[in-house]
Amino acid sequence: MPGLHLFFPENDLALAQDNASYTAPPAAVKLRRAGATLPLWYGDAGDYVIADGVNARWYNDVAGRFGLATKLYSRYSDDMTPMPWGWSKASRKAMQVRGVPTDALPSDLELDRIRELSHRRTSALIADRLAKELPIRLAPKAVEVRSFDELLERLTEYDSAVVKLPWSSSGRGIIPLSLAEIDRQKQSLQGAIRRQGSLMIEPRYDKVCDFAALYTMSAGKCVYEGLSLFETSGFGSYAGNILAPQADIHDMICESLGGADVLDAVIGHLPVVLESLIGKDYDGPLGIDMMSVRGADYSLVPVVELNLRMTMGHVCYRLYRDHIYDGCRGKYTVVPATASGVVDCDTHDGRIRSGIVDLAQPGSDFSFLVEIDRP
Repeated sequence: MPGLHLFFPENDLALAQDNASYTAPPAAVKLRRAGATLPLWYGDAGDYVIADGVNARWYNDVAGRFGLATKLYSRYSDDMTPMPWGWSKASRKAMQVRGVPTDALPSDLELDRIRELSHRRTSALIADRLAKELPIRLAPKAVEVRSFDELLERLTEYDSAVVKLPWSSSGRGIIPLSLAEIDRQKQSLQGAIRRQGSLMIEPRYDKVCDFAALYTMSAGKCVYEGLSLFETSGFGSYAGNILAPQADIHDMICESLGGADVLDAVIGHLPVVLESLIGKDYDGPLGIDMMSVRGADYSLVPVVELNLRMTMGHVCYRLYRDHIYDGCRGKYTVVPATASGVVDCDTHDGRIRSGIVDLAQPGSDFSFLVEIDRP
C-alpha cells in the first residue's frame, strides 16, 4: 500500500500540548512549509506527499533528474497508508483537513498511547533494560522527578546536570543546570513540572559525538535500518548530518567509542527491548539518539532520546541509499534560505556525485541542503 506522507516537524511540541488545535510557533510553520516537499525525496516508490503550491516546473525537473518515484497528493484513496512525520492529535487533524477519513487514522486511545511512549521516561526504561540485560558498562539512565524538592535532591548527586522536559524536540526543553544556578531557575522549573507533570534529569556529559540507531516498527516487530551521525549546537539543537556510506559512519562512531563491541551489542539488542516496550502500539520509523563520552568508566550513553517518529537521520539514510552515489561523502543541513531551490551538482545514473542540491523548492524560507564533496 502506498504511503501518504506529511512533513510535520512541530509534532513533538504538539505532543506536549496534546491538543488537536495546537498552533505552532511562526518559525515552525515556516519550516513545515519549506519542508513540505522533503518526503518526495525519502518516500518509497509510489508513495504520495501532501504539499501545497508546489512549483510544477521545479517538481518535474528534480523528479526527472533524480528519478523521484513519489507523487504529489491530490485526493485520498482507500489503499493509502497515512504516514505523517509523527503522530499527535494535531498531525491527525492536519490529515483530516486534507481529506483523510477518520476511520483511516489513529483513535484518541491509540494517540494517547503514542504520546505516553514518546515521554522521555520511555528512554530511561530502555536504558535500564539495556543495562540489566547486556554484560557491558553503560551510562546510567536518566531519572524522572515530579517535584522541585526531588529535583534538588538529585542535583546534589551531580557536579552539573541536564534537565529535560518530557516532550520537546531538537534541543528545545533541554536545560543545563548546577546548584549555583538553581535559585535563579527555580520558578521556571516549577512551572515546567506543573505543565508537564515531571522532568528528567541526568549528568552533564563530556560529549565526543552524537549519533543515532535507526529502526522501523511494524506489527510489533522491530527492524534495524542503519546509523546516523549528526551534529548539534548548544544543548541538543540539530545542526546537520554526515552523509557517507554506512560502513564509514559505523567506523567513525566506533572510533569515538574506542571499539565496536559496545555499539554492536546495543544496536543488536535494542529490537528485543523495543518490541517488548512498544509492541503493536506504534508502526513506523523511530530513532534512538546516543552519545559517545569521555572522562568516565563507560564510553556510551545508549539512550539520550527516543524519537518515535521520522527523523532527519532516517531522511539522510534514505537519501544516501536512493539518491547519492555510493562512496561519496558530504553533509546535510537545514538552514535559513539564501538561494532556495539551488541545484548545482554532478550526477551519475541519477545519483548525486558532487555539488549541492536544495531539497526544498524555490521561494522557501528554509533550505534542506545536500552538499557532496568533490572527489
